[in-house]
Amino acid sequence: MTTPHAVLPPFVANPTLTVRWAASKEDILMAQKLRAIAFGFCPPETPSPDIVPERDLFDTHARHLIVIDRSTGQCVGTYRLLDYRGAQKTGGFYTQTEFDLQPLSSFLEDTLEVGRSCVHPDYRNGGAITLLWSALARIIQTEPVRFLMGCASVDLTDPSMDPDRIWSYLKRTGWDQSVENVVPHRPYPCLDRPMGQKDVPVLPPLLKGYLRLGARCIGNPSHDPAFRTADFPIWLPVGSMKDRYARHFFRSLLNEGRDS
Repeated sequence: MTTPHAVLPPFVANPTLTVRWAASKEDILMAQKLRAIAFGFCPPETPSPDIVPERDLFDTHARHLIVIDRSTGQCVGTYRLLDYRGAQKTGGFYTQTEFDLQPLSSFLEDTLEVGRSCVHPDYRNGGAITLLWSALARIIQTEPVRFLMGCASVDLTDPSMDPDRIWSYLKRTGWDQSVENVVPHRPYPCLDRPMGQKDVPVLPPLLKGYLRLGARCIGNPSHDPAFRTADFPIWLPVGSMKDRYARHFFRSLLNEGRDS
């Protein structure tokens, strides 16, 4: 595995931002404070000393990618990665707090969990999230990872998001039939909303990105009341990604204007 102190040069040239591993407690604290802002737990203009960090027990044994504004030293993007070895130290993956992962038990030793992806509201022009995904692309290419796993959240407070239509769309076009479905601990009930074959609901950018890369949903959503989200379990066999399409995908993120 890559050492936490390694530098990850960005795949996309960016004169103002750089991406690297969090290499100290101070780095992780910056990421946790950014999460508090990005997830709506405090206003973006809150002075840094007054921000209550968004943290949990998985942070200690995970690796954290951080995007830094070179001019200010501010952390403006982050992504948390937890492998099987780290999960063993915390009693399991974060995803296991929302779903029963027994159907995936034979795959988990080769799985990398990705989560807590966020970008500061002032930097949601595509550059920061591109750097995070470029770093993730390098990790996939250089580490013995066979599967990516995570929770793709649908914001229940966003009127543009319809969990029923998203669930119906995923059942029709984005469901993985090759593995047994995982079961949510706190099911979020969804109704089937019939749609035309070409109809696509508004999707959270992160979920849309995972689907473009070839990820599939492997179960019904779980309700996360703390974050006010419906979380869909996402599964991606790394070997199923086509190199040409993956390169196109990472480049296309330059045009994404939001994160999740």
